[in-house]
Amino acid sequence: MSTTFQEYKNRVHFKGKNKREYVNTKVRESIDSLIEDSQYGFSIEVLTYDIDDVTGEHKEIKTPAQAAILSTKSTQDYERANIITYNEVGLDRGSLIAWDNSKWIVLQKMFRPEQPGFNGYAYRCTGELKWVDDNGTLQIRPGYISSGRTTNSLTYTPDVNYKFDNIVLHDTDWSMIAAIQQDLTIHNEMRFIVKGKAYRVTNIDNVSIDNVSILSMVDDKLLDSDMVFEDGTGVAAKLDYNIRLDIEEPLQLYAGDIKNIPVTITKDGSKVEEYFTLTSLHPEVVEVNGTMLIGRGLGEAKIICALKRNPLVTKTFQVLVSPEHVEDTPQYYIEGSDFIEWNTAADYALSDDMAGEWEVEVFSKVKHTITYAEDGKSISIYIKDKYAGTIVITAIVNGEEIKKEVLIQTV
Repeated sequence: MSTTFQEYKNRVHFKGKNKREYVNTKVRESIDSLIEDSQYGFSIEVLTYDIDDVTGEHKEIKTPAQAAILSTKSTQDYERANIITYNEVGLDRGSLIAWDNSKWIVLQKMFRPEQPGFNGYAYRCTGELKWVDDNGTLQIRPGYISSGRTTNSLTYTPDVNYKFDNIVLHDTDWSMIAAIQQDLTIHNEMRFIVKGKAYRVTNIDNVSIDNVSILSMVDDKLLDSDMVFEDGTGVAAKLDYNIRLDIEEPLQLYAGDIKNIPVTITKDGSKVEEYFTLTSLHPEVVEVNGTMLIGRGLGEAKIICALKRNPLVTKTFQVLVSPEHVEDTPQYYIEGSDFIEWNTAADYALSDDMAGEWEVEVFSKVKHTITYAEDGKSISIYIKDKYAGTIVITAIVNGEEIKKEVLIQTV
C-alpha cells in the first residue's frame, strides 16, 4: 500500500514539489527544446575583458555557450536579438556576446532572477570606444553607438529626449549616444573617436540600466595628437609611450642568422620596463621568436614592435636578409725556410705583419740560440753544431696556434 502511495506522489510531483518548481521545470524544458530541437538554437561566445597583471595587456576572453536567438517583427534587420539561454551561461544586462559575426550588448532582461533561465534583448554593437587609461593601458569597449536619428531599436523623440526602450535621457545637448559595458572610470569631457570623427562626453548615465554606461556626446574637433585608423576607430589621447630600437636601419641579416633586438621604451621621456611584442609581416623571410629575429629566406621583411599594454604604440622597421655569409677567417702562417744548416741562423715571422706569442721546441742535442723580437712579430734561430733533428715553431695569434716544422741539416 505504501509503495502504491509513493508511486502516486512521484507521479504527481515529478515536475516539482510545488508550483514554483513546476514552473521552473517547464521553463527549463522550453529552453532545452528551443536550443536543442528548433531552428533558433545557436552557438554563441560570452565575451569578458581583463588586464594582464604582469604585461598590462588588454585581453578579450571568449567562453562558448548555447542559446536560442529569436527573430520578431522589430528585429527583422537583426539590429536587436531576443536571446534565451540558461542561467549558468551568466548573461545579464551589460553582458557582451559574439554571434553572427558581430558583437552584441545585452540591454534588457525579462526573466526574474529566481527563474532557471535568461530571457533578454541584445543590441548589435555598431562600434567600439577606445581610450588610454591613467596607467597607459589601451581600453576597448564594444557598444551600441548611434546618432539616434535613424534606428529601429532606439527612439528619438521630438522633445529632444533619447529613449532607450523604457529609458529616457533628458539631455538637450548631444549628437551621439553610446551604450557600453559599465566603466566607472569614464568621465565628462573625455574624448572618443567614432567613425573618424571626434566626440566629447557631456553626460553619463550609470544608473538607468544595470551594468551599462550610457554616454551622451557632442561633436568635437580632431587634434593633432588624435590617432585615427583606416576603419574609423581611433584614440583621442596623446600617447605618452615611445619605442626606440638600438639598431641601424635597414637591419642586415644573413640567411640562418639569429639576432636579438635591443628595445628601449620610454614614458614621458623616462626609461621604463614594459613588455612588448615583435611581429613579422613577412615570416617567410624573417621569423620572430620572442625578441629574436631569424633569417629564413632572402628579401625584405617589415617588423612591427608593439607595446603589450597599449598595442597602438608601435615602431616599424625593415630587415634585409642576404644569402648565407661565410666569414673569411684570416689564415695566418709562419714565414721562413723549412731547413736550417748548422752554424747558420734562420729568421721566422708571422704573415701579414702580425704579432704573437712564440714557442720553440728543439728535438735534437744540437746547441742553439733563439732570439725573440721585442714586437713579437718574429724570431731568429741559430744552430751551432752538426747534430740532426727537428724544430717545431709555434706562434699563438688571437688564441689560435700556428705551427711550422723545420728540419736541421748537417751538410
